[in-house]
Amino acid sequence: MRFSFYQLSPLAVLVASVFSAQTLAQSVSLEGLVLDNEGKAIEQARIHVHGRQQYVYADKNGRFTIQAPADAELHISAKGYGDQFAKVADAQNNELKIVLQVGGLERIMVAASGLHHYDLEMANPVSVMSGEELSRKTEPTIGETLKSMPGVHSNYYGPVAASPILRGLDGPRVRILSNGLDSADVSRIGPDHAISADAITTEQIEVLRGPSTLLYGSGAVGGVVNVVDNRLPRQLRPASTQIETRYSSGADEKTAALAHDGGQEQIAWHFDGFKRKTNNYDVPDFTNDEGESSDQLANSWLDNSAANGGLSWITDKGLLGFSIGHIDSEYGIPGHHHHHEEPEEDAHEEEEHHDEAGVFARVKQDRYGLAGELYKPFAGIETLSFNSALTRYQHHEIEGGAIGTTFKNDSFESRFTAEHETLAGWHGVAGYHLQNSDYKAIGEEAFTPDTKTDSHALFVLEERSFGDFTAQLGARIEQVDYKASGIEFEHHHDEDEAEDHQAENVKNDFTTASVSAGLVWNFQQGYNWALSVSRSERAPSAAELYSNGAHIATQTYELGLAYALDADGEITRSETDFKKEVANNIDLTLRKFEGDFTFTYNLFYNKVHNYLYMKDSGLTMADLEAHSEDDTDAGHDHEHEGEEFSIFHYQQQDATLYGAEVAMAYQLTTEQELEFFIDSVRARLDNGGDLPRIPPVKVGTAYSYSAQDWSATIDWTHYMKQDRLAVGESATGSYQILDLGFSYYFNLNELDLTAFAKANNLTDELGFVHSSFIKEDAPLPGRSFTLGLKARF
Repeated sequence: MRFSFYQLSPLAVLVASVFSAQTLAQSVSLEGLVLDNEGKAIEQARIHVHGRQQYVYADKNGRFTIQAPADAELHISAKGYGDQFAKVADAQNNELKIVLQVGGLERIMVAASGLHHYDLEMANPVSVMSGEELSRKTEPTIGETLKSMPGVHSNYYGPVAASPILRGLDGPRVRILSNGLDSADVSRIGPDHAISADAITTEQIEVLRGPSTLLYGSGAVGGVVNVVDNRLPRQLRPASTQIETRYSSGADEKTAALAHDGGQEQIAWHFDGFKRKTNNYDVPDFTNDEGESSDQLANSWLDNSAANGGLSWITDKGLLGFSIGHIDSEYGIPGHHHHHEEPEEDAHEEEEHHDEAGVFARVKQDRYGLAGELYKPFAGIETLSFNSALTRYQHHEIEGGAIGTTFKNDSFESRFTAEHETLAGWHGVAGYHLQNSDYKAIGEEAFTPDTKTDSHALFVLEERSFGDFTAQLGARIEQVDYKASGIEFEHHHDEDEAEDHQAENVKNDFTTASVSAGLVWNFQQGYNWALSVSRSERAPSAAELYSNGAHIATQTYELGLAYALDADGEITRSETDFKKEVANNIDLTLRKFEGDFTFTYNLFYNKVHNYLYMKDSGLTMADLEAHSEDDTDAGHDHEHEGEEFSIFHYQQQDATLYGAEVAMAYQLTTEQELEFFIDSVRARLDNGGDLPRIPPVKVGTAYSYSAQDWSATIDWTHYMKQDRLAVGESATGSYQILDLGFSYYFNLNELDLTAFAKANNLTDELGFVHSSFIKEDAPLPGRSFTLGLKARF
């Protein structure tokens, strides 16, 4: 598949033509001041233009400047304060003074909501990590950054590749987004493949738990993680630059990051970039499953860098923007590390000769984005918008200086939406969503075939208020087409028959439909109930259909639905019809978001028909090799014959998942806050047995103190024992992690500076992650100390 920049611009011409036909009047330039009830400035208060993706932050003096339409409403919020709304028209001499009261939850606009919802207004449970909390919890992977959230865990393939698990679901059921569009990497195919997005230059990360298929497709049946940055500017901001450097002792980590935003007249720009380099991570002393003792996680080094930039033309009639991003990353892959081949080298040699230490990944990604919005283009329509991305991704896995496997994914995605004005009391958005991808895997561990995927979808979201009630309805219909090439359905042990056999090209298509209904009841000031009911259909992924080969990362031989496997190890074409996965989900949420004591309770129940999972067949690769005269029986060279991986065959059975998530916070004083959370998920097959790698119960508490010039936090998290096991699994013991953090705020000339220090896993606890494929060989990092400095100017 060949992609062209022309694919990015089907609406760009319309946006530009409407701009040129209208008066390019500037929005109102508004200044303001945000204070607490004692008259102290609130730094980093967020000022958001309601109904649009425009926002700025207050400086150290509580001051801000924002461009907004004259009839706009602003939402002002800050962590630890009740939020407020203010109209631009109420400003005196284009200046606003806002006073926020201490206590209550910060209300944050969720970019992935589709209808400019705030997190506390949504029927579906959602969590947002931003500001100081995001900076404090940032790790090299998205999974480790988010794992402290209720309902979120990490599949943890070492510190180098860790993806979020939402309510026990991950992989193809959880969609990872970058500014609302798919990250377009190969992290959904294997746990050893890192997510290309990084938190270090991110403004906020949104986690939508439960099915979010209406905007984002069947790959979001388990939830959505949306990484939001400003690489494509959507607001005119005063020029500002932030530089951050940090050093961490646990892996000798050195990180530097820069982000710059600016705007003049109708042009806004953005640039960000980072560089991170680590050695192998220190871990508490442990003995792996081969009986070897170690205090380091072998082959867990990182060498990552990225640069992003964007330019936008912004008026009060709309915007048109373009962005470009480049990622250049190398990281060791712990699951591929061969202990018996490890040469004896000192730490410096290991740092300088990663290519000799084991298998490592070399990743390059180029991403081009184009987005536009038209405000009130014609009667009945509030906003007409599009968002598109063209991504070229390449991933080499290298051993002994030679490329063993190459993964490529060229993709194009575009979403077009029309948000209509209130009609018969209903306000909503309708849209069209297009996704194309061209995936290729070449080499010894290419267990999935080359596949072209085309997806087209129509969706609609609507809401209406009835007094204290708000109803939210949605529907989506999607067509997914797969074209896989080079598939061999027959494995012959007769040499003549094998020579006559030809690889096949296979086509499969699915039509999925999803609907949802939600109700939010503001039954009392500062409280609401939320109920969400959905029926979401998911097409099997290409990997679930066509996988056929040894997957070294999971130490299994994976066989897709398209194949049949008999008791003797003969593989043939399956005659069984593929079925769509159908999830019927109920979420019930109670929130208290005002006052000194706040909480959120979530209860969920998910009944999944035709749940796709890998079942242990009871056979090993040796049973396959017994039917083959050479090592090409699966289309791959098996260089891991000695590792007799079990054959796991994708199957479909009905399953039930249910659980709870609780988060509470108590503002002890103006400076002190105490938090508590717990989450739990139970996941079983209806015909008996537990699903594999389901996270244990997690409980935690945190204490924070915020003074004028400094702040401190203590976080304690306990992971309970997991002994509810699938066939072939082993139990995982409990462990607890204690983290400390301290920040000091000061000024130097024109610089706003923050010096920070962290102690992670202060007690050096040995912890193994039950949801990890390599848990016996990859404990969590040990005690580590981090020092850093941030400068804003």
